[in-house]
Amino acid sequence: MFNRRHMVALGLAGLLAACGTPDPNPLSRAARGEMQLADIVVTAEGAGFESGAARDYTSRIAPDLDAALSREFADRLGRGGRWKMLVEVSRLNLAGGTSTALGRDQSRLSGAVRIVDPAGALRASYTIQVLAGEAAESRTGTVIGAVANSAGGYYRDLLAGFSRDARAQVLGADLPGQRLARRISN
Repeated sequence: MFNRRHMVALGLAGLLAACGTPDPNPLSRAARGEMQLADIVVTAEGAGFESGAARDYTSRIAPDLDAALSREFADRLGRGGRWKMLVEVSRLNLAGGTSTALGRDQSRLSGAVRIVDPAGALRASYTIQVLAGEAAESRTGTVIGAVANSAGGYYRDLLAGFSRDARAQVLGADLPGQRLARRISN
């Protein structure tokens, strides 16, 4: 049975554990807190497009990912910002609904995010890889997955996942409800 002493002890233990854990982010908490971006630049030159469906998106991936990142970082973009986010897409694979449902393939988007300060110096670099689609667990799930899912749907999921992961790695994870509140206010 927990009493007040147990709760205080657990709280202090959690606080001490959090304080003793080094922050893996190359940017300081202060730099992340005050960071305002002047621009987000996405390039896909030299990227590996690993499937026929992925090759259909060669000219769209850079502007589409730029738009997704701009939505995700809307509260940090413009407003006198001087930092830049440089994003380089390295790989895109888009699997079809049937191959994903059968467990033969999975959609994947990989790339690098670099944060450059106003002087042009590299301040932080992050590697991001997101996956979309999972193998079905039953025959019925396989049929439904093969019919309902498409490379286009996986593409949208990859863009959203990449953008969310970029924000989480650069600025830190959102608290519960924080992402929704940010979307409403933007």
